[in-house]
Amino acid sequence: MNKLIEDLITKQKYEEALSSTTEYELLQPGDSDIYTYRFLCYIGIGNNELALQYAKKAVKEQPYVADVHYNCAYAYEINNYLYEAYEQYAIVSEMISYGNRSDVSLNDIAINVKRLLGQVLNSVQINMLYKHKLDYVVDNNKYMFGVLQSEFHSGVDIIGSEYMDYMCLDKMYVGCTGLKCSYDVLYCGELRADTIHSRAELQRVSDVLHNKKIICEYESFVPVIAEEQGNILWTINEGDRQALVPYNSSYQYVNYRVPKGITELSSDMEFRVGEVIPIYHDPNRKKLVLNIFVDGLSETVLGERFNELMPHTYRFFKKGLVCTNTHTAGDWTFPSVASIVTGQTLANHKMLHSKILRKIDINTPILFEYFKDAGYNTTKIGGNWRVAPNYGYARGMNRVKYQNMHRGYNVEEVVADVEEQMHSMRDTDQFIWMEIGELHLIADEIYNAPFQSEFMVWENEHYNGKINSVKQNYDETKIKYYKKQIEYIDRRLAGLYQYIEENYKDEEIIVSLFADHGQGYLIKPQDEFLCDERSKIAFMFRGSNVSGVTDEIISSCDYSGIMCKLAGIDYDYSKTDANLPAVFGGSSERDFCITESIHVGDPYQIVLNGKDFKFYLKGFENVNTECRIPLNDFKTMLLDNNGNEIHDKERISYYTEWCLKHISSCRIFDN
Repeated sequence: MNKLIEDLITKQKYEEALSSTTEYELLQPGDSDIYTYRFLCYIGIGNNELALQYAKKAVKEQPYVADVHYNCAYAYEINNYLYEAYEQYAIVSEMISYGNRSDVSLNDIAINVKRLLGQVLNSVQINMLYKHKLDYVVDNNKYMFGVLQSEFHSGVDIIGSEYMDYMCLDKMYVGCTGLKCSYDVLYCGELRADTIHSRAELQRVSDVLHNKKIICEYESFVPVIAEEQGNILWTINEGDRQALVPYNSSYQYVNYRVPKGITELSSDMEFRVGEVIPIYHDPNRKKLVLNIFVDGLSETVLGERFNELMPHTYRFFKKGLVCTNTHTAGDWTFPSVASIVTGQTLANHKMLHSKILRKIDINTPILFEYFKDAGYNTTKIGGNWRVAPNYGYARGMNRVKYQNMHRGYNVEEVVADVEEQMHSMRDTDQFIWMEIGELHLIADEIYNAPFQSEFMVWENEHYNGKINSVKQNYDETKIKYYKKQIEYIDRRLAGLYQYIEENYKDEEIIVSLFADHGQGYLIKPQDEFLCDERSKIAFMFRGSNVSGVTDEIISSCDYSGIMCKLAGIDYDYSKTDANLPAVFGGSSERDFCITESIHVGDPYQIVLNGKDFKFYLKGFENVNTECRIPLNDFKTMLLDNNGNEIHDKERISYYTEWCLKHISSCRIFDN
């Protein structure tokens, strides 16, 4: 029937085509091409506003399809949203450059981009709203809107500049942080301005100022950053007190502590002011919410050896709740973390492509925003480049500290910065997200030398060879190194646990430790690609009166809802795939949770993880470069916990239909 609709549109029978889309939606409700059909119909009819609505829906569901972005650009333009149109045209250009197909030529796109940029730059409507949008377009144009390269991973000089992640959000300033930064600026006369060689700190800031008045309801921290050294005159409560304070930390944020009331600051040098942080504890909040993200920590390895491999972590979370049957939504970091913070599966959030980069949809709430809106002082500390600010992970954050983990932000430094954050901001209610990436070094074959001394030379057999970390084959040598790296991480975390226990009561905290996926090299050749060694993840909590061990089926999509529940924050489940587990006070347990694999150039795979079964569905055709999935042919398999096949036609049919419905927005239909 989709062919019929396309034929009607070609013949300009738009009303008839619209009617057919309604009929087709009943037949195949998951086909996201419906949004494009309706866009074309409303363009033909002349209803530009509705055309734009459907163009935006199409982009949300098919974010890697160049022509869908082109349609959206055109719809924005004819509705006079010039800045938004420019961004979409630029994205199309980058996608075509990557090699994605399009009915539009690069030359045509270039003409549109040039024409629109001229209109935008020459706009006479430069009120604050338009100025903000103009800044967004101009700044992001420098990085080609981050479609083919991450500004925070590719060596781009971004420190010492403004950065805007979303058009509708306040701009950030990218400063640096730490002694090395100060030394480089003061004594070397230069600063490596990329986030590979230098550690960045980002905050949302004011425009450049010489004077600023701030009214504080409580005693507060006022973050200030400048590109030069100078003095700042602080006038408190209209002259009650004055202080001339030196600023000698060029390009670094300094938190100045001011009293309740009116504070004025002025300086001959230019400076920016970040978000003011009130200093007080709200009895309805926790004093500390700490999220410890350990990339690649498999529950199957911990298992009964938890106490042996991670004794400090074991002892800390023994006073909390350990979840032993939690599965990740995706098989690698980029989509998995997106599921953790959005509560959505891969099919819904669409953070999928390893080469064409995108941000979490602005209309999708994320975990960090829930806690920011609840009044927490929010901080993100880590160097996982798949969780960098350009993907949307600065949303809801007062402060982001980032450096590529391979060049300096190792577990020792992350833990040290987290502990310092907890201490320096101890008079505020804190939400801290931290990232530990050392386990990835084993898969990436980077810096494994320290662990070779743990074994006799004949035990350090050569690896099977480095390939994509997701697809690595079973490797006993890597498994040995992996376990030693787990032990190493645990030793580094010991001091953090000690600090928490010495400074907080259990009723004042929520501390979690969790992972995003397992490891390919844990999987024996005879086992399924999406078996437990890849899907089952570490998942544990302490605080808010949770305790014990549970084998309840839990999805990583449930994480944000769990954290909000423990903190007493209302969580909107309506546009998520999340469930509040019964062990956390939810009304019911899951029958199963899913792990899926969507990789360009590989067949689609999904597994339903139940307590007493696993159901696998695997396609035969490869996912295309647009992350769209052909599923005209596939195979299924239902297994019990012992790996024995179950021949239950009714159950197999039910699970098959469930999977096909779940992935329908990503499918290519040919009806």
